[in-house]
Amino acid sequence: MKLRIRALPVMVLAALLLPLATAQIPQLTPFSADMQVTSTRANAHETDGKIYISHDHMRMDIQGGPRGQAIMITTFSTKTTEMLMPEHNMYMEFKDDGSQTRRAAMMPSVKPFRNPNNPCANEEGTTCKNMGVEEVNGRSCDHWQMTDKNGKVSNVWIDQKLHFPIKTVSQDSSWQLTNIKEGQPEASLFEIPPGYQKMDMGGMMQGMRPPQQ
Repeated sequence: MKLRIRALPVMVLAALLLPLATAQIPQLTPFSADMQVTSTRANAHETDGKIYISHDHMRMDIQGGPRGQAIMITTFSTKTTEMLMPEHNMYMEFKDDGSQTRRAAMMPSVKPFRNPNNPCANEEGTTCKNMGVEEVNGRSCDHWQMTDKNGKVSNVWIDQKLHFPIKTVSQDSSWQLTNIKEGQPEASLFEIPPGYQKMDMGGMMQGMRPPQQ
């Protein structure tokens, strides 16, 4: 039971980030970078990490402080995300079926857009306004203002060479990439390390439910 309780905050984070696994993404330029995420909600906090991008994979190493570390490996072609918990040498597998999209509204969208020249493409109910070209952390970016169907506004800066957003600011949170280094990351970064055991999500959620009266 101790494992289940400690893993819960990381599971919530994974659920928020699951919409990362998108189909028909553009040809990405491989790179790695440092990542900073800031929440401006009531329980404001900052999270640091690393991100690695290849043509078909994305890995995020998330430093959650007292909540523990999580590693998320997404394969774009299969729309699958594995969440690794190094503290326990265990991992969970998620399929992006679209059911988690609403939960992601409270977190910035860390994902490649299907069409970086029109980030609203395939984003139902969202409108985009091109704010021009701006420099972010020394890189040339297209600045887009995005308004979703509920009127929530966010600003996204998409790197013109990487075809990947390197900064996003919304009313609830913001994130940005710094120390960007172009180049193909090691293939092993996108593999589950030997010795990791797969967790049974169904059994885990069942164990968290209160006993029937």
